[in-house]
Amino acid sequence: LQFTSIAPEDIYMLTADHKRPIEDCERRACVLISTYSMLGYAGNRSGEAQLLLSQIQQLEWGLMVVDEVQVMPARTFRTVATTVKAHCSLGLTATLVREDNLIHDLHWLIGPKLYEASWQQLQDDGFLAKVRCVEVWCEMSGAFFAEYLDAMGGREGHLRRALWTCNPNKLIACEYLIRFHEHRGDKTIVFSDNIFLLEDFAKRLGRYYISGKVEMRERMQILSSFQN
Repeated sequence: LQFTSIAPEDIYMLTADHKRPIEDCERRACVLISTYSMLGYAGNRSGEAQLLLSQIQQLEWGLMVVDEVQVMPARTFRTVATTVKAHCSLGLTATLVREDNLIHDLHWLIGPKLYEASWQQLQDDGFLAKVRCVEVWCEMSGAFFAEYLDAMGGREGHLRRALWTCNPNKLIACEYLIRFHEHRGDKTIVFSDNIFLLEDFAKRLGRYYISGKVEMRERMQILSSFQN
């Protein structure tokens, strides 16, 4: 709110915890903040959520800003483009890539690419750190690999994913790299899309972690401490 003059009561959210209906939606401008998952959910909704979603679908929005737009072509998320009727759609991303060919669908879901910054120029101007990418391959431990092979014949995709995600050799290598760079005085961030592993690993190493369960005030304290 420090960068805008909009009244706080004119900002709405559609999340698991916030579903306040839009007041005077036909005549009063507002800002709505939500997620791909909330707008793309196809199951049964609570009465509050369904009411707000109906308002979203009926209104003509001036602008829809889609962050991490490379996610939008996913089958479960592309319905966002049809749920929200907006005069202008703007997609933002720093990684316009996908492992499938669905990235090309953004041309009709959002529109053509309007601007792409050069990461080399941003790096030279001091907005990005100097980058050196190194890929570390870690063999799966014997016991984990045997279980992984047993799960290959069936449909236990979640089991195979858990096995390669929690591969002990990978975690050992990760811990070594963390301690190595901390010893040099480097600032280190470890990203993981497995929340259980992230929390357990951070607690075992005695390090801070940020996930959806961490309150915003604590997040900002952690980030501020890391930056300074």
